[in-house]
Amino acid sequence: MKTARIRNLLLTTGAVALLSLQPVAGFAESLTDALIKAYQTSPVLASGRAGLRSLDESVPIARSTKRPQVDANIGAGTSADYGDFDDSRSDYLQATLDASLIVFDSGQTQAAIESARNDVAAGRADLKGIEQTVLYDAVQAYVDVRRDEEFVKLARADVDRLEETLRATRNRFEVGEVTRTDVSQSEARLAESRATLAVTSGQLQISREAYRAAIGNAPNNLENLPPKPDLPATLSEAEAVAMQNNPDLISAQFSERVAVYDFDRALAAKRPTVQVGASTGLSRSTNSLGSFGGDPFAELSVSGNMPLYTGGRNDSLIRQAQALIDQRRFQVQETGRLVRENVAAAWAQYEAAGVTIIATREQAEASRIAAEGVAEEARLGARSTLEVLDADQDRLEAEAQIVEAIRTEYLAAYALLQAMGLLTVEHLNLGIETYDPDINFARVQDGPIGGYDTSVVDRIRSRWEQ
Repeated sequence: MKTARIRNLLLTTGAVALLSLQPVAGFAESLTDALIKAYQTSPVLASGRAGLRSLDESVPIARSTKRPQVDANIGAGTSADYGDFDDSRSDYLQATLDASLIVFDSGQTQAAIESARNDVAAGRADLKGIEQTVLYDAVQAYVDVRRDEEFVKLARADVDRLEETLRATRNRFEVGEVTRTDVSQSEARLAESRATLAVTSGQLQISREAYRAAIGNAPNNLENLPPKPDLPATLSEAEAVAMQNNPDLISAQFSERVAVYDFDRALAAKRPTVQVGASTGLSRSTNSLGSFGGDPFAELSVSGNMPLYTGGRNDSLIRQAQALIDQRRFQVQETGRLVRENVAAAWAQYEAAGVTIIATREQAEASRIAAEGVAEEARLGARSTLEVLDADQDRLEAEAQIVEAIRTEYLAAYALLQAMGLLTVEHLNLGIETYDPDINFARVQDGPIGGYDTSVVDRIRSRWEQ
């Protein structure tokens, strides 16, 4: 049963490779290298950035409502009286250039612009949250490979130890010092240890593939883990930082503002609008004799609109917007609670792991001394083979628990950074250029013509049309 407990620890704990484990000679990949690659190659981040660029366009789209709208139109037709087609036939051709401009809309456009701006701000916070998730997944992938490399090492050492134990037990059996039962017990433990080695080797391969998915390449001679990141001295400090920087909370706050501006826009839709228009063009017509008549023309107009009754649509939109404000307000409150909960949970896990490391190190030292004592007593005939095997497995179990506690503490530190909103390229000082959302936002604000590549769409379409 104790062997089973050790195997479970090797397979299910999130332990990272021991910090003292040295990488082999040659190029080694550090955690910093892995984080940089994850940030630069993650398709999840690339997708989030594309989504944010899409949101950027909502601001010039909203602004376009109060900018001039210009259309070119051309039309042609013919008409005639019934029964007198030849004599009454009349043909016409008309080409016009029409322009219109909303000069007053009771604040609808401005509210739409501010709503879009805050939606973009919420999208930026969401992108920061995606960045944190990508970096945390990279840390965990790195840790898992180191963990499984160490577990394979432990499992292989256990096989070697049990092979030596089995040889010694057989020798003692041949001279009559132990029974056949002792030999069978050693054989059973060795078989189980070999099975554990096979399973841990398979788990290592799984973790290597998870690393490839998170980082973008297979793990290559991973270095030791660097020191844990700096953390606040107290839980209250960590919570204060989180309430200012957590991207989920920031996104929820901006989404609440979006709802407020959408409410303003719904109210403004019940108020008057004023529009000016201009039209110029050329109109030509023919009579039955085939001669053309008509002249160029130009028109100016001013029109106003005041909704009086829309079948209840506008009032329904206002009530809908007001309900959405309430929803977003409660979402901000709920997100704030979740942020505090996540910070407190990560803090508690971090502190508990630190205490556990100390306790399990004491346990491991005591188990080592006990295992050495039992082995010596067995040589003197005072202990059985089974007791030797159990004592050595107690030592191995204690060592595995140390590894588990080290891993838990390390990942809890990064989970705390994530909950505080500080698991970012800038805070980790990775030393690379980061994505600047201001560049695309500034580029599209004036609604430039073009700027799209239809070949990209054609390539995508060709994949699903085949």
